[in-house]
Amino acid sequence: MDERAVAPVVAAMLLLAALVMFLSVYNAVVVPSFKEQAEVEHLYAVEESFLAFGSDMTTAAALKQDLHLSKRIPLGGGDTIFDPVRSGGSLRVDQGDTLANVTVDGTPYFCNLTNFSYTPISNFWRDQGYIWQHGYTNVTGAGGLQTPLDYADMDKVREAAERSGFAGSLIEIEHDGRYDNNDNYNCTDVRIWVVTFEPDKKHYFASGNGVGTLSLNAAVEDIRITPSPNTIEIAVNTGLPVPLNTSLWAKCNETFHAMNETYANVENCTFSPKEDLVTLTFTDSEHVPERVTLRLVRVVVSAR
Repeated sequence: MDERAVAPVVAAMLLLAALVMFLSVYNAVVVPSFKEQAEVEHLYAVEESFLAFGSDMTTAAALKQDLHLSKRIPLGGGDTIFDPVRSGGSLRVDQGDTLANVTVDGTPYFCNLTNFSYTPISNFWRDQGYIWQHGYTNVTGAGGLQTPLDYADMDKVREAAERSGFAGSLIEIEHDGRYDNNDNYNCTDVRIWVVTFEPDKKHYFASGNGVGTLSLNAAVEDIRITPSPNTIEIAVNTGLPVPLNTSLWAKCNETFHAMNETYANVENCTFSPKEDLVTLTFTDSEHVPERVTLRLVRVVVSAR
């Protein structure tokens, strides 16, 4: 038997074993680390998009005009040149709480909130999602756990909510007046802005591993109140998990009391801090404002 061919065969087998071991270690250690890194970058992109769209929501409330804003969000990630398999994710828009309602002579107009969320599917790093609600963003995890993204803890969130410019912008009251023949300065024109958010009834959910889009469409509807009302009442919800009611109620209360002190045809202004309720009453049916307009800013949020 010729043993001269044994050495090359053994060498080839050793090289093959070393190659298999290298590929095994590479697939077991290196590839997962690359995919985890790619997934981290993907979630960072989702985070930036959520913060930007949350800013769009506050912008829509502040501007109170017809507009369209959108933000593209990568639903999946984690793909690399060596392993193109991507994770997935889903976007969802849900109806939130009612922050306040404006009642004009018994007819209510609601100021509703909404929230939008991202949930990962088959993530290569960790099940980290995001949800925007009550004007701030939370990072979500397994088991329904949530933690604020921009604040150290919920105490800081509550402190920020108490002076929230977002909440204070959801209801605006403008008024004008003039002197009558008896030299009484009367309120003649009241304009009330009410911003309300709602999810798109047809496009509130998107899922996959491509690119999704969150968008909002704001439209202003002028509602002329006829005949002019005797009373205007604003009730603010005190049961929210964050005190958005504080700044909004303080602003409405201050405005109504200023009108009570300024105009002769405003009979009284009552308030209840416990219920966050403030009511403005005009003297009688002959001395109500000539024109009362409610401008309802309807912001429809969609996920596609």
